[in-house]
Amino acid sequence: MRDTNNYSTFVVHPRYGQYPHETGFNPDRNSGVDVHLHWHSPINCRVPDTAIRANLAKQTPATVPVTHYYDVVRQCRDCGRPFLFFAREQKHWYEELGFGIDSDCVRCPECRKQQQRAGRLRRRYEELFHVANRSTEQNLEMAEACLTLIEWSAFHERQVSRVRMLLNRVAAVEGTVSTRHAAILDRLSRFESRG
Repeated sequence: MRDTNNYSTFVVHPRYGQYPHETGFNPDRNSGVDVHLHWHSPINCRVPDTAIRANLAKQTPATVPVTHYYDVVRQCRDCGRPFLFFAREQKHWYEELGFGIDSDCVRCPECRKQQQRAGRLRRRYEELFHVANRSTEQNLEMAEACLTLIEWSAFHERQVSRVRMLLNRVAAVEGTVSTRHAAILDRLSRFESRG
């Protein structure tokens, strides 16, 4: 049985959990069978006894196909926390989702979700940016999206001036400040005062 304390600080994956999935399988290059492991799973990162076989027919064609996947220890590029890139997750990526075998997982599940949320919010911000005559609600939504992206470090802090401009535009049109407007302004003030 594996020492689970080694993985107690790892980021929990919502589908696969926090601990390695033992299979008791370690493909051996000396067994006479062609074994090709992924370049992103060097021996010092591989969790022993977690290998599963790949289905080469489902992988995107590659110069050297990967014949087996292992649970692999990773450190998140964004938050720096350790996590596992599970063998079953790799099988899903490379055989079901069609990712190229050269793709690697560099962010923990939480940071990947955050990156996806930021991407959706950025797309919405860009949609609103191109609306010619935005309504008050659209200007508030745009200001809120911009501020959130700044807080998440997806936008540069210089964009604070755009948030202020949008809020000023709304105040000038409405002549009064709504609860939502006041909440965004409060968040903006707190963001500016932290630095």
